[in-house]
Amino acid sequence: MSLDTERPWILVLCGWPLSGKTSTAALLQRQLGVHVADVDRIAQAALGPPEADWRTSEAGRRRNLNRMAMAYDMLHHAVRVHLEVAEPPRSLLVVSTYSRASSWRHLQAVLAPHPEVRLEVAWLAPVGDSPAAEQRLLAQRSRDYLGACTSAEEYFDVKRRFEPPTVPHLRIDSWFRNSPEACADRIADYLRGNRPRAEGG
Repeated sequence: MSLDTERPWILVLCGWPLSGKTSTAALLQRQLGVHVADVDRIAQAALGPPEADWRTSEAGRRRNLNRMAMAYDMLHHAVRVHLEVAEPPRSLLVVSTYSRASSWRHLQAVLAPHPEVRLEVAWLAPVGDSPAAEQRLLAQRSRDYLGACTSAEEYFDVKRRFEPPTVPHLRIDSWFRNSPEACADRIADYLRGNRPRAEGG
């Protein structure tokens, strides 16, 4: 594909859990030939799985929030490594929920010293996501799924609390309208400079 390779870029795939981020990122990685930094994989590799009581007690929930805050710090360090340590600087595909405005502010602070870096954001947003449909998707997820969502109830709780990206972005309807393959193709077109109006507004 034809991309501006004269300057590095950061592509962020965001969205609430089970929106197709990881599957779409795997397809884009093959198309773009770039490294993928996935916050869930970083958390699992560096910090281990969440504690057993993270869903059943307030103390456990707070500890897991701290765990994920540390994972976001490591994710943003990975961005810095690609831009400040690698020679020449390298582009990066970032996969993370980014469900809060504060997370976007953190990323923008990391990128502030690098005005030459192109930031592109794709928000994957499922449509037609009924409780029954989500339960089927949960049952079909791969064994290496590392996300935190384990029930339709949790899915809709995270979706309800999700804050849309505060930076310019492309919104793409994912499950249950577009497959990861279709999402990856649309994002690739977007990166090539074909700028359709974002779905959903």
